[in-house]
Amino acid sequence: MPDIPVPADLHRRTREIWDANAAFWDRRFGEGNDFHLALIAPATERLLGVQPGELVLDVGCGNGAFARRLAALGCRVVACDFSQTFLACARARTVEHRDRIEYLYLDATDATQLDTLGTGRFDAIVTNMVLMDISAIEPFFRAVPRLLRPGGRLVFSVMHPCFNGPPESRL
Repeated sequence: MPDIPVPADLHRRTREIWDANAAFWDRRFGEGNDFHLALIAPATERLLGVQPGELVLDVGCGNGAFARRLAALGCRVVACDFSQTFLACARARTVEHRDRIEYLYLDATDATQLDTLGTGRFDAIVTNMVLMDISAIEPFFRAVPRLLRPGGRLVFSVMHPCFNGPPESRL
């Protein structure tokens, strides 16, 4: 899969925006908003089909709400984000099941960082409402087959195009 050219400063600006807005988003989102709790989380859980003890990689974990949900189901979770501010929010919110969640700073656009996660390590990978905010998704998708154990699952959700307003643009 060839890489799609990305403007040089897009990734930096995206991180700056999320770092600047993470605390606000954490306060508003909490453990999930209505959209997430009614639609995204239940469907994602069904598609993941996780079992207690499985190891799940949560890419773009934000404030860690879904990672905590998975931990409550008995999973072990490696939850990563490229926003240190979001990771601080996630760690602060994680009270129960702390022993089942490892929060990592990781940039999913960086193949070298993705390589540090190992090979054949994860039973499942999940990314909720994140891919549309990743400036270059090719490194992530190239890493998925290597990161998953045989028979592993990838489940992702993205914003439906009907929610893109007129000011939205595409690269």
